[in-house]
Amino acid sequence: MIESKIPVSVIIPVFNTEAYLPECIESVLQQSLDKVEILIVDDGSTDRSLEIARDFEKRHSNVLVFQQERKRQGAARNLALQHASGRYVSFLDSDDTLPVDSLRRMVDAADRYGSDMVCGIQQSFSQWRNWVGVPVHKREFNRLIERTTINEMPTLIQDISACNRLISRETIEKHGMRFPEGTAGEDLDFMARLYLHCDVITVLPEVVYNYRGRNDSRTSRISSQFFEDRVAVTEGLEQSFTEKCAQNIYQRLLRSEVRKLVGNRFLKVVKSSPYDEQLEIFGIIGRLVKRLSSEDMRSTEDFSLLQQIRIIMLSGKEYDALVAYENSPRSPRYLDLIKSESIKAQLFEPMMRMQFQGLARYERIQQAQNTRVFALASRIALKAARFLRMTSKIKVIPMFKYFAAAPVAKLAAKLNLDKTIWLMDERVARSAEDNGYFFFKYLRENHPKLPVFFILSRHSPHWNIVAPLGNVVAQYSWKHAYLLWRAQVMISTDSFRGLDFPSEALPRLRRKTLNVFLQHGVTGNKTTTYTRDNYPYFTQVIVSNGIEQACYRNSYGFAPSQVKLTGIPRLDALPTQCTGERSRKILVAPTWRRWLKGQNEIQASRYYYAWNRFITSPRLAEILEQHQMELYFRPHFNMMHFIGEFEKSSPRVHVIRDLDEPLHNLIREADLLVTDYSSVMYDFFYQEKPVLGYMFDRLEWEMQPPGPPHLDYERDLALELVTTEEDLLERLQECLEYGCKMSEEKRERLPKLFTFRDGKNCERIYQAVTDELSKS
Repeated sequence: MIESKIPVSVIIPVFNTEAYLPECIESVLQQSLDKVEILIVDDGSTDRSLEIARDFEKRHSNVLVFQQERKRQGAARNLALQHASGRYVSFLDSDDTLPVDSLRRMVDAADRYGSDMVCGIQQSFSQWRNWVGVPVHKREFNRLIERTTINEMPTLIQDISACNRLISRETIEKHGMRFPEGTAGEDLDFMARLYLHCDVITVLPEVVYNYRGRNDSRTSRISSQFFEDRVAVTEGLEQSFTEKCAQNIYQRLLRSEVRKLVGNRFLKVVKSSPYDEQLEIFGIIGRLVKRLSSEDMRSTEDFSLLQQIRIIMLSGKEYDALVAYENSPRSPRYLDLIKSESIKAQLFEPMMRMQFQGLARYERIQQAQNTRVFALASRIALKAARFLRMTSKIKVIPMFKYFAAAPVAKLAAKLNLDKTIWLMDERVARSAEDNGYFFFKYLRENHPKLPVFFILSRHSPHWNIVAPLGNVVAQYSWKHAYLLWRAQVMISTDSFRGLDFPSEALPRLRRKTLNVFLQHGVTGNKTTTYTRDNYPYFTQVIVSNGIEQACYRNSYGFAPSQVKLTGIPRLDALPTQCTGERSRKILVAPTWRRWLKGQNEIQASRYYYAWNRFITSPRLAEILEQHQMELYFRPHFNMMHFIGEFEKSSPRVHVIRDLDEPLHNLIREADLLVTDYSSVMYDFFYQEKPVLGYMFDRLEWEMQPPGPPHLDYERDLALELVTTEEDLLERLQECLEYGCKMSEEKRERLPKLFTFRDGKNCERIYQAVTDELSKS
């Protein structure tokens, strides 16, 4: 063991990170561990990074600064290793930070267990939120593992960052470990080899490293050299693993690297690189793909369906077909470009699963013995699926009504009749219980002369609820067709597909109407697809707080003038504080999961398991009986088709199986809410009622497209966050004993979540629309 009074040498390579470097260095200086040595190596920065580092060196005796010409990160770390004097070494990138106690915790563990290496969780962060992005950290870093090795825990090979760990300097020097220089694969090479030399590896179930998610970072850029570096390093590691009789671990490494290379960056290659560079990158990745066995290619554990399709095409060098598929994945035209019948046959199974995922009759399809016949069948099936998708969007009779109404509408225009008609809907004209309903109700009651009409399916269970307000029009009726020609204002909680007739929606909305996007709730709990690129015809977007406002401006691309900070309509119907006696009702309202497509998937899902287990829990039944409470389980609107899958065991648990009773009645009456990520939580926050956030699948939720949320659940929301059923039941018991009151700590977060709590959201939206109309 190297004897030294310095416990840790923290090595920080620096290149043009002046905006983040002070925070990075301060995070080390503020560590609870004493006598930490900080070695900063400036790698030829052209900004003020070196000046900032020198300033810290002048003010702190434990900071040493070195300088070199631009040689990249591997060389910078090697230079620092020559001067390191600590018993342990920790690597820190200059735009990241360390949690305040991470070094002490890792050193204590290393000393206690005699560790060559201590690993911990790497947490990513941005201005919006924190999240864990490394798969092995999410799945397996959930308990203390005192002593292990790469052979005992081979999944460690998926984590090849040199940063989220503490390493014995004696181990580094004993085996002559250094980073390769001038390559993008320096961490991969160093860590893969180091794992083979570590006799004791300790895993801490704690966050020890904060990784800054940056859109402008070098790791977000695409170049053929990056792929060449990663592939070359991976290829070069095979001999080392073979010498250690660790070929099985090398295969894991190989699958892990292929997954990364055909994953997040792949579509960006197709969309942003010149075609010749695309082909070059495909060939580079193909070198690793060829090393995979056929079983590896079909591994559902390692590769998603999309990745399997990419790998199959790469293996056969079907690059033109691959590009065609990436640019238009729903079109079968790529099949005509495939030269190899064997590749077509291999693609059949994943493509059919992709097209019909969730339908039981297609899950049993096996790869064909006659490749020509089944390749043809694949083509026919895909074309048929495409045709069905297209024809399902064409409603012949409504389109006939729309065009037939044109002469009447044009005559009305000449006579200057109904010149400011407003059209509204909610949930593609299927419901009237949310923001659309409440804003329509406000307009009918406060501006009765305004020609505003609510479009609703005649089969909606909410027809009789909204009809007494007047001006409710059946979707795709003759009157709807006429009003569509005459409308100047369109207001929707969705993409306006329920308001407009098929095929006419986009051109009409872009051409003549003021389009107001009300939203269903408060954005932030999940990333949505409502971006400026996807919906360029949105004129105004209604938001409730500064987080949302910044999100739609900075992340979703809307102009500041388009994002209206008014608050959403449905909150106007709620009190700002709990009043009167308790109703003794609990509302359980989970949101839906976009990736669950049918009954079989739901029954097999963690979603069904967690919620069904909760509402059938004997402990829950005891709590409800003890406190004389009634629980109402009401899934998301889109999950109503599958409500029969959920069970109940207590007469105090009520599974709401229809939509006749609007949700807002329960929102107003219930004493507390149990949910996961539903925006209904904001309605309870608004009333200062307690919310229990049961986020049992938080990591899975954040990994799903279109991306992670724009806030931190624990820091920003006024809820009690739990991840296990045991904790949920415990918090529920405590909340009921406390009288279903929101804590003062959570109440202090409300101003961040609601810019307005004055009951005038509808009034502000109306004013925003009329102000916009006055400009035209």
